[in-house]
Amino acid sequence: MSQLALPAHQENHALKGGDDDIEYEELGLLPADIPPVPSFRGIPLKYISLVTLAVQNSLLTLIMHYSRVSIPPSQSYSAPTAVLLNELLKGSISLAIAFARINRSTPYTSDTPQLPLTASRFWHPTKVLLRVRRLGREVFSPDCWKLSIPAILYVIQNNLQYVAATNLEAATFQVSYQMKILSTAAFSVLLLRKQLSASQWLALLFLAIGVGVVQIQTGVSDTSKVASSLLFHGTSMNALKGFLAVFAACFTSGLAGVYFEMVLKNSQSDLWIRNVQLSAFSLLPALVPIILTRPSETGLISSLFENFGAWAWATVAIQVFGGLVTAMVIKYSDNILKGFATSLSIVISFLASVALFDFQMTFTFILGSVIVLIATWLYNQPGRSPSTSRLAYVGKN
Repeated sequence: MSQLALPAHQENHALKGGDDDIEYEELGLLPADIPPVPSFRGIPLKYISLVTLAVQNSLLTLIMHYSRVSIPPSQSYSAPTAVLLNELLKGSISLAIAFARINRSTPYTSDTPQLPLTASRFWHPTKVLLRVRRLGREVFSPDCWKLSIPAILYVIQNNLQYVAATNLEAATFQVSYQMKILSTAAFSVLLLRKQLSASQWLALLFLAIGVGVVQIQTGVSDTSKVASSLLFHGTSMNALKGFLAVFAACFTSGLAGVYFEMVLKNSQSDLWIRNVQLSAFSLLPALVPIILTRPSETGLISSLFENFGAWAWATVAIQVFGGLVTAMVIKYSDNILKGFATSLSIVISFLASVALFDFQMTFTFILGSVIVLIATWLYNQPGRSPSTSRLAYVGKN
């Protein structure tokens, strides 16, 4: 969904690893003064968040695919409606978190009195009013319009994801969608003047080759796709349409992520405030396809939730959950472990597709997937610009 900026000393602590003792000695701190690693029941949060993100990515791909192909197209739910609900829920959760954080994270101005943090006064009407006014000033800041561009791009990306999931096998979609790393790196070089190492360029080349091999195997396995489609009430899948949707989604994801980084670099606003602004600017473009595609004889409200069943709600819920998990991953983890999380999600999606969707394993698909996994690992090795890698994992999941 978006990224959390870490203080410089925490980022160095996360990246240096084995040099922790030297770093703290230089600061004059004793080993007992070293901040403890955040954990839950003895398990570091960075591992919990990464495993959760990998499972969430796999579940989203699988459930989104199943919810689109398990019923005839005439009974399918509206993908634009799912995108709109996703933005509404994300915006509401981000607004609640921003309201709770307003005392700690919002810069104070001379005309804004500081509010007490005691729980007994948290819901006092006067205090709540002051917090709401301050939150309103932050959300409707003079530069909030800058979020309109990535908001529109994210809406387009999310709609394209549904098109891709409808026309590609879950495993194929998961592997192909890693092209967002390529698009993010390209826009980072063009717009942010980022410098990539030789190993990173090699990884991007491997990534393109791996995705290309996966596309080749999909094109030559039409028979297996038709056989699999027959299990889902005759729903047919168009591989070319699916890959074009993936390519366009990766393009918009990379551009939106890099533009969002440009906004964050020149802003002191809290991250959750920016997420609220993103969701607010996403509502209007998310409504446009709903209005244009609804039947003329039905009302807008009634057409929103037509055929919107349990699997559709599950898809929306997992997407919203993924946005929150991504923020936790960026806060507590590092680039290398995020690369392993991506690899794990690809493997999970592949195995689940074989078991649930009768996905046919071929040598070319395995070869392409292995190349993509190697490229992902190579791209996230130490010594690269951290912000470029982070952007490959942010955005609207």
